[in-house]
Amino acid sequence: MSNHTTEMITPLLPQTNDHLQENPIPDPIPQNGTVSGAVFNISTTMVGAGIMSIPATMKVLGIIPGLLVIVLVAVITDLTVEFMLRCTSSGKAVTYAGMVGESFGSVGSLAVKICVITTNLGVLIVYFIILGTFFFDFGLN
Repeated sequence: MSNHTTEMITPLLPQTNDHLQENPIPDPIPQNGTVSGAVFNISTTMVGAGIMSIPATMKVLGIIPGLLVIVLVAVITDLTVEFMLRCTSSGKAVTYAGMVGESFGSVGSLAVKICVITTNLGVLIVYFIILGTFFFDFGLN
């Protein structure tokens, strides 16, 4: 059992500078996240997704239904963030899937992982569509 635990904490690549005699690389500074960094990261993600999705939503739904959908998504987002803040302060999880796993077990954690994979795949498809439209519209094919 102790051998298995040792393997789990052993890094894949050792952090040595022995091979560099003249200009050794300084030890890396730990990259701890900050609240301002997290807010900036989430804000840029939301703005980027909004720039691509809101105009298309308004075109398909119209002004009034589009605004209602935006308000509905905002309310759901607020409830979700409040739920996450309540759950995060009570556990030891460091990932979103880990936090959901503490609250809903392994089934909840698996569901979150599947949702993240599906969302990333959907965003990738949207980017491919945008790139394809760009290349074909400007004759770059």
